[in-house]
Amino acid sequence: MKKKKEKIYFKDQWAGMTDHLKKFIESGEQEELHLFRVQVKKLRAMLELLDINSTKHPLKRDFKPVRKIFKRCGEIRNAFINLQYGQRFQFKNEDFFMNHLYEIEKGTQEVKELGKEYLNTMKTAYNDIGDDLEPVDNKDIVQFYKTKLYSIASSLENLQFTDELHATRKQIKTLMYNRKIAHDALDGKLQISNDYLDKLQTLIGDWHDNVLAMELFSSAGFNSKPVITKIKSQNTRLKRAIAALAHDFERKAILAQQLTMH
Repeated sequence: MKKKKEKIYFKDQWAGMTDHLKKFIESGEQEELHLFRVQVKKLRAMLELLDINSTKHPLKRDFKPVRKIFKRCGEIRNAFINLQYGQRFQFKNEDFFMNHLYEIEKGTQEVKELGKEYLNTMKTAYNDIGDDLEPVDNKDIVQFYKTKLYSIASSLENLQFTDELHATRKQIKTLMYNRKIAHDALDGKLQISNDYLDKLQTLIGDWHDNVLAMELFSSAGFNSKPVITKIKSQNTRLKRAIAALAHDFERKAILAQQLTMH
């Protein structure tokens, strides 16, 4: 993959990330916050790929200031998601809703006040990373995908519904986020079923959402047995679906090609 292509893609993805944060600062809209965080994840996945040939310090290191903004915004997003859990499971508790609404309002106001500082931080990170971009050989991109697929397959071979499964989902999403920039390198060498990977990561994401909801509604002050029973019932169905879909991962993930490690 040539450096020129890297720079164009990097510039486009960064512009999208910055635009969503600006819109959130202006409007406070949750969808813009969500899209900002998705763009951060896409860029982090891209930098992980580009770091395989980095002769200088890791590109991800210069991305850390952006990750700090991502985490602060994540606190707002988590409060919003908790409200959605409350509505989804028909949880009737006024304190629950008021506390999370307060966290959203307080966090959003803080981001608006620090907006200019955040945007300047992101601009500096953009320049630092852009100056250090280096071309990556196509064969190294293919190997990156093979290594990730092998790691995912190994994890799913002995399927455990723990934090490890959530980490496996992140690896799957890293492959998916990079599919556009990696397309030419993979073409004719490694044909991946994006639809399959997407279905699998979606199911794992639904399971992890339920785990977080269970923790939330089991916490002191919000212990709700009817809600917990409903979540457990859903989780049973999800676990079965994930186990069925994850079975024989290598054959399902790779189209018309065997996964081989070199």
